[in-house]
Amino acid sequence: MKAYRILLAACAMMAPAVVTTPAAASPGSGVTFTTLTVQPFLDPAEINSDRIKFQTKDAVTVRMQSATWTANSTSGWHHHPGVIIGVVTSGSVTIWDGACNQTTYGPGLSHGSVFLEGDDKIMQATSSGGATEYVTHFVPYSTTPVFRVENDPPACASATTFRSVP
Repeated sequence: MKAYRILLAACAMMAPAVVTTPAAASPGSGVTFTTLTVQPFLDPAEINSDRIKFQTKDAVTVRMQSATWTANSTSGWHHHPGVIIGVVTSGSVTIWDGACNQTTYGPGLSHGSVFLEGDDKIMQATSSGGATEYVTHFVPYSTTPVFRVENDPPACASATTFRSVP
């Protein structure tokens, strides 16, 4: 009985720390994702045609989404398992890597409208003026696939830094 009371007292002392510790990940704001479809791609495939290569070594789950970005929106810092292809159809989206390097994509821009994400590298996306985009995710197959993992902001990020995208 004495051991039970000691364990209960230890749990009671630890509970406030567990309950009141805030999450440090940076939440997104101003962007709305609509899932169009989620489907398994069960047969590993390899196509190498006209200097374009696509390969899956195992089954994957494919998710297609549309995204609507309002002005001054952010995805929050995160990373993606697998590979993502993003296509910006209007406005612009800026991709930030873990060192706070930026590349902006959109129709008529120097880097074009299409970008890749993945490789478990921390990143965030922002849009200063709003945008529309389509995103296709290819992630390892699972009955409960993981498409996004939240991350803490890297040391280089600050509220003024990532809000000042041209």
